[in-house]
Amino acid sequence: MLAVTLSLDRRATSTALGYVLSLGIAAILITGLLVAGGELVQNQREQSAHTELEVIGQTIADDLASASRLADCDSCELSLRISVPDRVAGESYLIDIVEVEANPAYPEYIYRLDLETGRSGVTDSVMVRTRLPVAETSLAGGSLVVDYDSGAGQLEVRNA
Repeated sequence: MLAVTLSLDRRATSTALGYVLSLGIAAILITGLLVAGGELVQNQREQSAHTELEVIGQTIADDLASASRLADCDSCELSLRISVPDRVAGESYLIDIVEVEANPAYPEYIYRLDLETGRSGVTDSVMVRTRLPVAETSLAGGSLVVDYDSGAGQLEVRNA
């Protein structure tokens, strides 16, 4: 008789079931918050990298334009150091200098500076106009040196 009454007694199951359900709901909510927080951090990191690349690109473009004005003579010698960070948002980046347009009728050269982070692939491009040609090249991010090669009549950019 005692075995029959114990098997029909369900008073303690509601407490255990409520506890398990509460743990399950809490785990789902915490997982959702972690996933949403991780995506938010990733988006902020990409925006930060894009902004930093834009600023670095503008700095390099301004200094290249200045170097072309300073070295625009036959007997000029120029070596200009450009100080920019070697990492953006915790990542290394690459700089490509690509000629877009050269107009022989107008003494001006147009170049595009393509900057791209290594791991996340964030990119930015900046246009620059110069009076002298610039040697097309690919560089690692970081401090740069712009030299005027009077023999070739062009500016050369290299890592410092």
